[in-house]
Order: sequence, then C-alpha cells, then structure tokens
Amino acid sequence: MKRWLIAGIFLLLGILFYFFIFGYGFTGLLFFAMAGIMAVFALLYNLRDRFPKTCRFFRRLLKAVLAIVLLLSVITGIWIGIQARGAEDPEAEYVIVLGAGVNGTTPSRSLTDRLLATEEYLQTYPDSIAVLSGGQGDNEDITEAACMYAWLTERGIAPERLLLEDKATNTEENLRFSLALIEEKTGLRPDCAAVISSEYHLARASLLARNEGLTMLGYPAETENKLYFCNMFLREIGGVAYVLFQRALG
Repeated sequence: MKRWLIAGIFLLLGILFYFFIFGYGFTGLLFFAMAGIMAVFALLYNLRDRFPKTCRFFRRLLKAVLAIVLLLSVITGIWIGIQARGAEDPEAEYVIVLGAGVNGTTPSRSLTDRLLATEEYLQTYPDSIAVLSGGQGDNEDITEAACMYAWLTERGIAPERLLLEDKATNTEENLRFSLALIEEKTGLRPDCAAVISSEYHLARASLLARNEGLTMLGYPAETENKLYFCNMFLREIGGVAYVLFQRALG
C-alpha cells in the first residue's frame, strides 16, 4: 500500500509540474517516470507470493537498470558542470548568441540572462561581431533575433556589430544557420567561434558544434533563477544523452 501511495504522490507532482507550472515540463516528466517505476515495484511486491522467482528476477533487473542510468546521469551531469564554466579564453572574431523564449516582444528571463552575457562579451571584446540567432515561436510576436537586436542596441551596442539570423528553431539550426550567414556575408565559414548560451546548455551546444565542424568557445550566461536552473540542468542530461545516442546511430 505504501508503494502505491508513493507512486500516486509522484503522479500528482508530475501533473502539477507538467500541466500547471510553465517551463517545468521536464520535471513533470521525471515525476511521471518515478511514478511508473514505483508502480512497477508495487506490482512486483503484490505478486511476489504467486510468482516468487519471476518477481525477484524483475526486481533485480529493474534495480540494475536504474543503477546504470543513475551512474551515467551523474557522469553526464559532472561533464555538463565542467562545460558550464566556459572557455578560458573565449575571444573570437564571431560570437553566436543562442536564442531563447520571447514573451510578446519582451525577452524571457532566460533570454535576458543571455543578453546580459552578450552585452558583457561585446564590451570585453570590442572587435567581435555577434550573430543573434533565433526564429519566431508560436507565442512570440517577433523573432528572437529581432528581440535581441532591439535589447542590445537600446543599451548602446553598435548595430553594425550585430548580424540577425531569424530562421532557426533549435540549437542545431542556431549553429548551422549562423555559420551559413557568416559565410554568406564574408565568403568564409569560420572553423572557430564563441557561443553564448545558458551555462547548463553549453555542453550540448558543444556536441552539436562539433557536428558542424566548429571549434566552440563557450561563454556562459548565468541563470538567475536557481530552481529553473535545476530543472534545466536535469533536462540537459537527457538532451546530451539524446545527442550522443544520435551520434552512435550515425
């Protein structure tokens, strides 16, 4: 009974985070997964007297799988944490700024964090050109690139230092389309560039950059909301695992 109760609590938490707390959908999915795992353990416990050997086998199998997943998640999380520090020397001719959500015409908190890092970067490296990358989402009145451009120019960043890439819908496209835009403007495709994104996202971005033949110099944008950071950090573990799985499949 206790196991079913715990499974029910996890299920309710999953519903709460997935459907009612904006931006925490992945946390909701984790609670759904935990509810499912607890339900399986509860079922095996209830059937232990009727099928003792079978239930014992599946309990041990499930525990082994969970232990492996936990170990790999910890290793991946450590690597994400290391990459979150960014490059020791991130100076580059071009810096690609990865977009995030826009609320109407106003940058979301996550995008604002990245814009603050972009402003800092461009002030630190006055010869760098920024490629602002991000298309227009369903609930956005303007493109993420246009939003970033308006925010930065209002704060004194010279327009000629900003290139707008306004078609990308994900990180892979952010990088690919930005490199193509630089090549279109200059005739040369850079093999090294700085990339600004949220600190938790730099690890996955670096993997995708390698797919594009780009040596990436990460420049982290610190996430102000630490609870949101935890949510996204867990999500990135899954995201990195997915990219690695795709690479393994070729």
